Amino acid sequence: MKILLVTGRIAEKEVKRIAEKFGCDIYVADVDVASFLTPSHLKDLDLSRYDLVIVPGLAKGDWKKLEKEKGVKIRLGPVHFSDLPFVLKNIDKIELSHEVPACRLLNDFRVREILDTIDTSGDCKFKIGGVEVGGRAKIIAEIVDATELSDDELVERVEYYLESGADIIDLGIPIEFDSKDVRRAVKVARDHCDALSVDTFNRKAIEIAIEQGVDLIMSVSYENYDCVEVIKDVAVVAVERNLEKLRKLVEELSKKTEKIIADPLLDPPPKVFESLIRYYEFRRRNPGIPMLMGVGNVTELVDADSVGINALLACIAEEIGVELLFTTEASNKTKGCVKELRTAVYMSRASKLMNRPPKDFGFDLLMLKEKRAVSGLSPSKNVVEAEESKEFVRDPKGDFRIWIWNGRIVCEHESVTIVGRSAKEILDTVVRLDLVSRLDHAGYLGRELMKAEIALKLGKNYVQDEPLNFGRLINKVGRD
Repeated sequence: MKILLVTGRIAEKEVKRIAEKFGCDIYVADVDVASFLTPSHLKDLDLSRYDLVIVPGLAKGDWKKLEKEKGVKIRLGPVHFSDLPFVLKNIDKIELSHEVPACRLLNDFRVREILDTIDTSGDCKFKIGGVEVGGRAKIIAEIVDATELSDDELVERVEYYLESGADIIDLGIPIEFDSKDVRRAVKVARDHCDALSVDTFNRKAIEIAIEQGVDLIMSVSYENYDCVEVIKDVAVVAVERNLEKLRKLVEELSKKTEKIIADPLLDPPPKVFESLIRYYEFRRRNPGIPMLMGVGNVTELVDADSVGINALLACIAEEIGVELLFTTEASNKTKGCVKELRTAVYMSRASKLMNRPPKDFGFDLLMLKEKRAVSGLSPSKNVVEAEESKEFVRDPKGDFRIWIWNGRIVCEHESVTIVGRSAKEILDTVVRLDLVSRLDHAGYLGRELMKAEIALKLGKNYVQDEPLNFGRLINKVGRD
């Protein structure tokens, strides 16, 4: 296949090196920045000897029309030239697009292949409601103190967890509860999910939940063993740290139901490794009994970002052969744990099926760090060292107050309040309404709005004029 790579002057050197490696030709258009390239730059070019012309991924224009005029395939390449080698290596695997950059197309293609493989792998041991136990680990997401929520709040929480990737919704019942609230909560949640569990040691709450059609009971131990009398044909989680006692508890519960899940209990540090050994040993002795691991026990009780914890525990659980992972988002620092755990489950399952480390699958849990740096270009002539100005002149058109509220950015001016989800849409609105007159004020506003957007995406607090908090580390200079 004869391929022509089109680029701008700034990236010419790097794209030429890639073109030589893959036996492609290169055309440098009369434009500095490759993303500014349009069909007009190729209008007078003879492309008849090429099978495919690849233009920069962010190049704008009607490439389909130009392709028809030239009689040659003209398609979008990757956003960054550093991704060109990956695209060229896989050029025969997918039809490139006139509208979607090649790197995104190939990534989506790879992800779909992996997800399809994962979702169809593994044997089903039994079902909890409409959810199969087997294959990839299923996620149980707990709504803490569910009976204290209104119907609307409960439905909103159920839908949020399901959209985040939960397979089973768990209703946490507080120690003190009203039977009517348990009945109401189960009934409301039952209408909005395929698999429902309750988390309580109270026999009365368990009895009510079973009457209302719950699918799973969390948790049964020797401390509340009397509740076994009310259990009928629902899945049950047996909880016990002592492995021999856990085996016997499973045997007793199997007289009431065939759907038994063992939970040797995951403890937070400083005993997390000891508890993981219990899981490993129970699996070795009882290969056919499904297990549950409460990863939320660790994410809630360690002051570290939950992303890495969820990733590592999901990989460990997959290696051991744990079928169910239990988590919650009971604190601000664990917000987003269900979504993180969903991705972690797919990463760990793909790792096992493909027998390679969980990397380069097209999806990841890299939130603040990246695998590779996008190559930058060295500064050219007329380089000026940046210097901060100490001068402040108030904008005669007024000031702004910025904060985050209800998942959105609020930008308040004395004449109007603008609400949005991105810095750009708010700043565009500010400009359209002519609310700023000074360039330094516009620059300040852009900086603060971008900080607010980053905070919103990361689930962090935002305070105007204060730097974003990315953790407090101890170093060898200042141990405070």
